Amino acid sequence: MEFITILIALGVDQFYKKAENYKNCDWFANYCDWMQLKADSIASQFPSAIGPLSLLLLLAPILIIVAIADNVFAGMGSLFSFIFSIVVLIYSLGPRDISNQVEQYLESLSAGDVDDALKHANTFFSGHHYKPEIEGSPRVIAGVMKRGILLAFNNRILAVLFWFIILGPIGALTYRLTIFLLERFAGGYFGQLHEDELHDTDLDEEKESTNGAEFKSAVQRLYMILSWIPARLCVITFALAGSFSDTLLCWTCATDFVNKNNDELIVTSGLHALKMSADPIDIESDETYQSSDDVVEIEQVLALVKWSLLMVVTIISLMTIVGWVY
Repeated sequence: MEFITILIALGVDQFYKKAENYKNCDWFANYCDWMQLKADSIASQFPSAIGPLSLLLLLAPILIIVAIADNVFAGMGSLFSFIFSIVVLIYSLGPRDISNQVEQYLESLSAGDVDDALKHANTFFSGHHYKPEIEGSPRVIAGVMKRGILLAFNNRILAVLFWFIILGPIGALTYRLTIFLLERFAGGYFGQLHEDELHDTDLDEEKESTNGAEFKSAVQRLYMILSWIPARLCVITFALAGSFSDTLLCWTCATDFVNKNNDELIVTSGLHALKMSADPIDIESDETYQSSDDVVEIEQVLALVKWSLLMVVTIISLMTIVGWVY
């Protein structure tokens, strides 16, 4: 049943573009504003754990409600539980289609419209109530886009599917809300990219002071915990879909696979799988820059993501068939 749910959800997410209109998290943003004041007052009584406790008080009520709803629908019959799982998984994926956004960026870049390409790049990284201001030369922006596409595959699709398989609807929604909190309070996974390649990557000081360093740190830790296993699975799919030997070369030793930062591991492994350099962009070497080179490389990164998704679906289908047989 899980495999069919995943197929339907991915089909809707990939081919029914209007579904994006129903994936906004305005309700959660309003809930965060209201709940955080109450959570902070309660958590302030435990200064040593104010960040994690505030995060727990923020997420727990929603996840409990989803868990209760899941049990209620399961009690009503498998069909109701099946529909509920599909709805939650569709909502948790994305919220925007990677291919569509990247193709819009490539169209502008190919046409030589740098300003429009920059606008699409900012849109790609922007999250709910989070608007980054990416600046730099076209080559720098293209380098950031390549890294962002690889991270987006994990955060928008693979990790959501992983936690759905492990914990059901509550797992998928937990990861989706974690990404929302990361975008709203901790700069998003945009902040995990090579910050020295951009001119403006610091969070607004007022926003930092309002949200609190402890809460931001708790959100980042939760993100790193939830994405640890999916990040490693993501690297494996990149290795299988691209160059396996080149992917292995980006790990100096086996412990790198375990201990390396999740986002850094995804980016370096994905680029090595395509035999591309994972080094920071040399801004001084823009003299021989040609946008066509970046267009080709970004198309290759997008193709790697598509093949990796196909591989993930294939592996899940094989696991499901084995489960049916045995």
